[in-house]
Amino acid sequence: MPTQKKKKVALVFTGAVSLGSFEAGVAYEIIRYLNETENPELDVDVIVGTSAGALTGALTALALVFGIDPGLLEEAWMSVRLEDLLKLNPCDRSLLSSSKVESLIARYIQPPASEFARPRTIDKKIEFVAVVTNLNGIRYRILRGKDEEFSISAIGYEDAFKFRIGPGFSDWEKLRTAVRASSAYPAAFEHKTVLRADHEFRRLARYNFAQKTEKAFHYADGGIVNNQPLNRAIEVVNDLPADDRETSLEMGNERVFLVIDPSPPEGDPIHREGFSVFNVVSRAVWTIPRNQTLYKDLLLLEKVNRRIMWKNSFVSTLAGIWNSLRITEEQSRAFDKLCQEVARFKGKTILGVEPDAYLETEKKRIRNAYRSEIASVTDADSFVKYCFLLEQVADLRNKQQVTVEMISPLDPEKELAGVIFGNFGGFLDAGFIKHDFNVGRTYALRWLKKETEMSRLVRCTEKHVPARVQRKVFQKLLDNSIPLLVEEIGPRLFAGRGDLAQEAPRLLNLLGMFVAGLAKYLVRKALFQSKKICSSIPPKN
Repeated sequence: MPTQKKKKVALVFTGAVSLGSFEAGVAYEIIRYLNETENPELDVDVIVGTSAGALTGALTALALVFGIDPGLLEEAWMSVRLEDLLKLNPCDRSLLSSSKVESLIARYIQPPASEFARPRTIDKKIEFVAVVTNLNGIRYRILRGKDEEFSISAIGYEDAFKFRIGPGFSDWEKLRTAVRASSAYPAAFEHKTVLRADHEFRRLARYNFAQKTEKAFHYADGGIVNNQPLNRAIEVVNDLPADDRETSLEMGNERVFLVIDPSPPEGDPIHREGFSVFNVVSRAVWTIPRNQTLYKDLLLLEKVNRRIMWKNSFVSTLAGIWNSLRITEEQSRAFDKLCQEVARFKGKTILGVEPDAYLETEKKRIRNAYRSEIASVTDADSFVKYCFLLEQVADLRNKQQVTVEMISPLDPEKELAGVIFGNFGGFLDAGFIKHDFNVGRTYALRWLKKETEMSRLVRCTEKHVPARVQRKVFQKLLDNSIPLLVEEIGPRLFAGRGDLAQEAPRLLNLLGMFVAGLAKYLVRKALFQSKKICSSIPPKN
């Protein structure tokens, strides 16, 4: 009986704050389908999450690996309440309680109890990545070609924690730390300090560890630098073990990247009267940087897909004329020299693998990838070397044609309750979280059933957020912000520096004007958006 073809799926959970409950609803239906279907057409092997998506992604990986009831995702998100987050512990240094978030993560990311896990017939493994923002920055330097001196350096801030979660997984504390770091929303939650090992950074370790084996880095919300980490998922797929990739290709499995985004950006027409100062600031420092990544990824994917088509067509054409070509000994030696040079850089410098071992692995992969073409040529060894160099020069090593799909609400403003208060609105009421969770389930069922109704709004009812609740939230946020301002500004004002003491009144006056203007803007924004959805009919099972 022939082996059933599967659609290999890489899940991408974007940053969403309380709208992560929508993502959890989508994950719920996907997990339930995979756990309850005898021969599912889908196979999730890669999960990447950032910010709130890191928690949902980690729970999804655990549910798939250990057969956990997907209701765990709903329970986890329903347990997050803004009322609790506003109650700070003495150790908290943020507007919301970071310690409560840590306790929630610790409660749900742990070895599964036997009563919640079902025995699996196969050993399931999932590559999971939590994207984070490295506040220290990761340094990289480029060498000069002639004298090998450092000529230029740059600092990047996107970082990630990588895990292979399987039945014997034991690195639970690090997984909890990664999820907590990825969801450290600026100001709302305190950043996370993590001790990292040099081997986690590969070739970048020599620029960042100063010959030490460990170093402490400070991390914040992954959505700051990559709120829609499709590119990370593609990197993980490209770095999957060669045997897994080749087996999947031989079986004819299709690869799909499924992006789950509860609030995809919409291009708004620019009206001069519609953009206040704070509108512009909000877009400049938040909206635009968070949404630019996916835009660039999709443009790049289109180029890569075309190049792969051209490359495959070129190799097939070259195989047809290869036997009529004459490769001299000098040309063969030039091939060998260039192959060694590439292997030294790609293998030794980047991956830490001996050049000869790297080259042999790549030759084996190419023989499997172009099996029919190689069978038709006489000088197969030179042909393999040529294909190796072609892929390296075109930067198409291990790359496959990529299909990207997305599950998102058609109109988040009309369908989701949590879009108010900067997407924190879902935490105002358990009914809001439940509603957004059900909307996610609805869209996931449509996607799984390949329905054409993805463009139909979810029917729902509306409800006002009580004014007293809004006042209470703003008052509590103000109360929590005062200690932070005192801790930050107080020591500097009274440090004995004359210039600062003279400038203090003017600076405080400007700060007061700014805070008052910002408060008025936020209040108007919240009141204007206060009429939102709070309940809906749960999707039919």
